[in-house]
Amino acid sequence: MINNREYGYEDIQVVRSGSPLPLEGFRGIEYTKTREHINIHGRGSEVVATAPGKKDYAATLTILQSELEAWQRSMPSGKDITDDSFNLTVAYAPEVNGVLGQITVDQLLNCRVSEVKKGMSVDGDGYMVVELPLVVQRIKYNI
Repeated sequence: MINNREYGYEDIQVVRSGSPLPLEGFRGIEYTKTREHINIHGRGSEVVATAPGKKDYAATLTILQSELEAWQRSMPSGKDITDDSFNLTVAYAPEVNGVLGQITVDQLLNCRVSEVKKGMSVDGDGYMVVELPLVVQRIKYNI
């Protein structure tokens, strides 16, 4: 935070590995890390300890149709973006009056698109937004 200003949408950049520039058609991203915690029982009915379990990761990347089509055109013949494996670098960098605030960079590793759903309707859609669910192997925070 700088001058009491929180990170905003204008402060985020997302770069897909293999591309030198941030995604221009980027509309949103959500990513989640979950960790299982296991209760261990001993004598009696109460929990006597806990143990960490497996970790899991998921994400959703939201882009404009033009970004989707450009990505698809970059794929080899006969392949689509569900065949691609890539990393996403997400950088949050607030700037106020030319002063750069605290930069935070997260990296989503070995991502794969699990579904591509396209569609529009007559109800005021002036452009297509595509939500891409991602399977993620690992998330590194604050790299």
